[in-house]
Amino acid sequence: MTDLKGFITKGILTAMALVSIGSASLGIVKANNWEDTAYEFSFDYNDDWTDVRQKEDDSASYMKCIEAYDEDCGYYACVFGCDDYGRSGAERCSHEYGYSEGVTRFHSNWVKTSHNYAYFYAYSDNVAAYGGVWSPDNYNGYK
Repeated sequence: MTDLKGFITKGILTAMALVSIGSASLGIVKANNWEDTAYEFSFDYNDDWTDVRQKEDDSASYMKCIEAYDEDCGYYACVFGCDDYGRSGAERCSHEYGYSEGVTRFHSNWVKTSHNYAYFYAYSDNVAAYGGVWSPDNYNGYK
């Protein structure tokens, strides 16, 4: 009977160890630089851009337009990659999408293939101002 108890105890301990290891390996991977940064765009039939931030993974960048300060006539934005905070070597690295108050979008991009920094470039064919938040990476790891 003692051998059976030892066999059962070892089996239970082994199962618990496997479950523990399996659970740890199923953890969700989070993007490294996903914290929100506020932006304000002021358009007068022109363009504007966010600050430059470090891009730490290949997850999609995101932008959330929270408020239109004037008439909500919309703007367009895309992700640019660059080599430093001075925007050296800047190039467009995503498709362009339209924004208006209340719109959130994830921009798949190819910044990490050539660059380590990113920012949003935006423009409007109207006189308008908007505010919101953005991030070069996203918390959910969406691509």
